[in-house]
Amino acid sequence: MEYGLKDKVVLCMASAAGLGKGIAMECAREGAKVVICTSEPYKAQLMEAQADIEKETGNKPYTYIYDVMDGDSINKLVENVVADLGDIFALANMCPGPKPGPFESFDDAAWSGAFELCLLSYVRAIRACLPSMKRLGGGRIINSTSSSVKDCLDNLILSNTMRMGVVGMSKTLAREVGKDNILVNVIGPGRIGTARITNLNKMRAEKAGVSVEEYEKMDLKGFPMGRYGTTDEYGRLACFLLSEANTYISGQTILLDGAMTGAY
Repeated sequence: MEYGLKDKVVLCMASAAGLGKGIAMECAREGAKVVICTSEPYKAQLMEAQADIEKETGNKPYTYIYDVMDGDSINKLVENVVADLGDIFALANMCPGPKPGPFESFDDAAWSGAFELCLLSYVRAIRACLPSMKRLGGGRIINSTSSSVKDCLDNLILSNTMRMGVVGMSKTLAREVGKDNILVNVIGPGRIGTARITNLNKMRAEKAGVSVEEYEKMDLKGFPMGRYGTTDEYGRLACFLLSEANTYISGQTILLDGAMTGAY
């Protein structure tokens, strides 16, 4: 299948590792002008991602530094990408996950921070990219959330709450910009083998009084496919939704969870 991404600018937010890097990898395979970016403390990791993607695909992504919690920084990132590479056809919104914990452990500052991280950062990136997409006569947006938008996860109240906000925003936006040939979708990853899942498993193992290896072995017994997903699998789905091959899927929330979530 021809995805039609060759030489198109694809902006992958928070993409030095994990799911964002997985998206960048697959879009690079399709010949896109891929932008990967992260915050200053993770610059070395970003350079490693650039080298990995170039080695794997022969297509060297462009690297930028920005602050996901700063609206001006997001605007400047988009301005610089457009000035350097041209208008942005596709935006993959990603962000680090908020802190885990129960309701009573979080104050107003924690709630405000989670909102800015998980929802407002997406709004800001979309707002900055929409003019590009309209000039091009169309575009694609995916907003990464979690399988928790269909089946809430314990001890992740900040994430559960903010991810639902992303779903509501995305569905409404898809209906507003459909006339501009801009397609907007949400991907809800289940348990994908990333650093965040490793860290969460460490916490859960400690709480259960077992080793991480023992916890993961027990955990996987409940998975229909008997394993965690991979960033490559996530990237392939995202790449299709971000491409010209996707012409009519919009306003949807698609789970990538190996049938783990019981909800329809």
